[in-house]
Amino acid sequence: MGVSVVSNQKTIEQIINENESRISDRKTGDLGKDDFLNLLVTQLRYQDPLNPTDDKEFIGQMAQFSALEQMQNLNTSFTATKAYSLIGKSILANVYDSTSKELTEVTGDVSSVTYAGGKYYVVVRGREIPVDDIIEVAEGTYSSQSNLTQFTGLIGCHVNGIVYNPLDGDMIRVSGTVRSLQKGIYEDYAVMDGVSVEIAGLNTAIKTTDVDYVRNKLTAAYENGEHIDIIIKDSVTGRRVPVTAIIADLKFDSRGGIKAVLNEVHVPLDSITSIRKPNEDIPGETGKATESMEEAEGGHQPEEVSGSDEADESGDKSDGEQAGDDDGN
Repeated sequence: MGVSVVSNQKTIEQIINENESRISDRKTGDLGKDDFLNLLVTQLRYQDPLNPTDDKEFIGQMAQFSALEQMQNLNTSFTATKAYSLIGKSILANVYDSTSKELTEVTGDVSSVTYAGGKYYVVVRGREIPVDDIIEVAEGTYSSQSNLTQFTGLIGCHVNGIVYNPLDGDMIRVSGTVRSLQKGIYEDYAVMDGVSVEIAGLNTAIKTTDVDYVRNKLTAAYENGEHIDIIIKDSVTGRRVPVTAIIADLKFDSRGGIKAVLNEVHVPLDSITSIRKPNEDIPGETGKATESMEEAEGGHQPEEVSGSDEADESGDKSDGEQAGDDDGN
């Protein structure tokens, strides 16, 4: 009696047709590793039991699957590197809209990167854009051209730099210790601590000559360790520059002057004129700044304080000589 063999094994074309809808949802004609595995499992499930898949053929298919998986993992790693390198860049992308079935052009600066569903996306104006949809990359609209890594050696060093007023171009030389680096919109900054300054007033929309108001605002910011917008001045040149900082030390002198030591002052990296390594610093740098500020209470410069002391000694001597003359007379 003859046995008719009925084969239920599906062809590759049939399996592809069954998965056509899922493949089209990815908007690509390429099969992924999941599709490859699905094809392999389906082929084994529907193989002819009287004519099963050859062992060598099966091993070859598994080897192909392993190679495919490794290549896709490598591609994922490459895509991640590409995505993170785009932060701050300006991009142009053609994004497929699944609702309208049309391509939409998206442009803008990349603010961040997200990962979902095994794919990396760049975020432009709050919208997630697949990395593979990007067709053009340029420098960001507001990104500075410098690379902060070349300035990392400044951290911990004592440097001299310049802060300036963007409205009138006034500049004041400052010095302090670099605590960190900050990338800005138009320029990059060294964030400095221990900067001794003379405060001219508050940088606010409220215009007032009330000395107590200014004193109270400064004192509150100092005690609470808060950032405050102030205007510093150079008494010699009369120049004034707005800065935002944390007040580390604050003193009011009897003549109405305000001396302070500021932390977290942003100084343009391009303005740095001299650098001193940490091992060259004199111990107690912050204390020295405070002492200098205390000395400055008697005059704008230490030299003036010394001159005043000499004048006092000279005055005492004159009194003594006058007393001697009186005794002689």
